[in-house]
Amino acid sequence: MGTATPLISIVLPLYNGRRYVAETLASIAAQSEQSAELIVVDDGSTDDSAALVEEICRGARAPILQRLSLIRQENQGVAAARNAGIARARGTWIAFVDQDDLWSAHKLATQLRALESTPGAQWHYSAFVRFYEDGREVVQNKGSADRLVTWRRLLGGELFIPPATAMVARAACEAIGGFDVTLSPTDDWDFFLKLVAQYDVCYSPECLVRFRSHPYSAGKRQRQRIFTLQREVLARHAPVAAGHVPEKVIRRRRANIAWHLGREAMAEGQVRVARTWYRRALADCPWRVKCWRSYVVTWLPGPLRRLLTPPLGAPS
Repeated sequence: MGTATPLISIVLPLYNGRRYVAETLASIAAQSEQSAELIVVDDGSTDDSAALVEEICRGARAPILQRLSLIRQENQGVAAARNAGIARARGTWIAFVDQDDLWSAHKLATQLRALESTPGAQWHYSAFVRFYEDGREVVQNKGSADRLVTWRRLLGGELFIPPATAMVARAACEAIGGFDVTLSPTDDWDFFLKLVAQYDVCYSPECLVRFRSHPYSAGKRQRQRIFTLQREVLARHAPVAAGHVPEKVIRRRRANIAWHLGREAMAEGQVRVARTWYRRALADCPWRVKCWRSYVVTWLPGPLRRLLTPPLGAPS
């Protein structure tokens, strides 16, 4: 590794990532802005993905990959891995990327230019393309350079910010305490809510990231835990957002989370539990047709109830 202090520290959590990590590294190597170091945190992988990363970086010509710092730790989860990367970082800015996401070649340069030209801004995020293994692609561009708009949309569920789209001042990461390991895998939502509550933001409507959605991701396997933790995150941030985010936005998000927990309970055959969650959803949003429909279905006979209950993953 060179002795010059890099401007950007790239933090990449790694866990059994051999399937996609080579593509991710190729997109990092292709960056037009090369004043960066790469910090890979191997979070207790049981495959040879860390060895693959070392092999690729050892033979790379890109300065970023040549500045590899590989941290190995016992499996603690993605939040702890990101925190370990932040602790090792030397750059002024931290760019997060997951082991299966892809950056455009000018991603870092675009974000750096925007941040350096916007006094006071401590973080930047961009639009992105969500792509699937069956070839589908969906553009996600609901962000805003207005901090209050970002706050409202993020808290209300209109806006999703994958860590791979973000560049954040290292000082800001440290000031907000990084990622809360008790909230994994919803820690990234909490992280960005903490940022937007305290710091001005830049946004690029250009899609600078390709966010991969696939059946191997942790989120696909932890739906009930995710929605349970979302209730906790919302409870933490609703008081902070009061006066900045309309109450109806918070109530609608709380109702949506309760409705999803109801669907999870129905999928497990826990009809009474589902009914309780649907009642909670209706308490916050008594006008929501889908909440009423789901609640009424819980009172129907089993065969009819199963017929009218859409499978998990169906459009909501």
